[in-house]
Amino acid sequence: MDIFVEQIVKKRLGPKDYAIITATVFVGLVLIFLSLLIPAITFLVLIGVCIGAYYLITSRSLEFEYSVTNGDVTIDKIINRRKRKHVISVDAHEIEEIGKFQPDLLRRKSEYAKFFTSEYDDGRESWYFCARTSKKGNVLVVFDPEEKVLNAIKPFLPRQVAFVAFGRH
Repeated sequence: MDIFVEQIVKKRLGPKDYAIITATVFVGLVLIFLSLLIPAITFLVLIGVCIGAYYLITSRSLEFEYSVTNGDVTIDKIINRRKRKHVISVDAHEIEEIGKFQPDLLRRKSEYAKFFTSEYDDGRESWYFCARTSKKGNVLVVFDPEEKVLNAIKPFLPRQVAFVAFGRH
């Protein structure tokens, strides 16, 4: 029997996102005021700044799609519901560690490539898994799976990894 489960998680705006939005607005206003010195280009600069600011600000609206298909865990990033970008794919058999995320894990796994695909920037209330992939090497992925996603991953995990993370059940 094939297993297919998917989930979409909307990323909340954090301090970094608000800083980017504020900087975008500030730089846009500065460019518009500077363009007033050369009246011939003011209209073009205004249009360019508005379009650029729109795309920069709306690109902070992110969603992550987790899909599990027969043990293949795939995570995609959806930018403002207009563009999809592949983040990572991992075979659940390659997962070496899975559990609740703790911030000190980042220090212990400093040589790993890190992918934050959770609701919050700091990974609170999130899960993580570590795996070794052929394309990206050692990876640490922070994500917010629902119970159905975890249940779809569980049967494909190495036995010892599943036991440490979930116990006997």
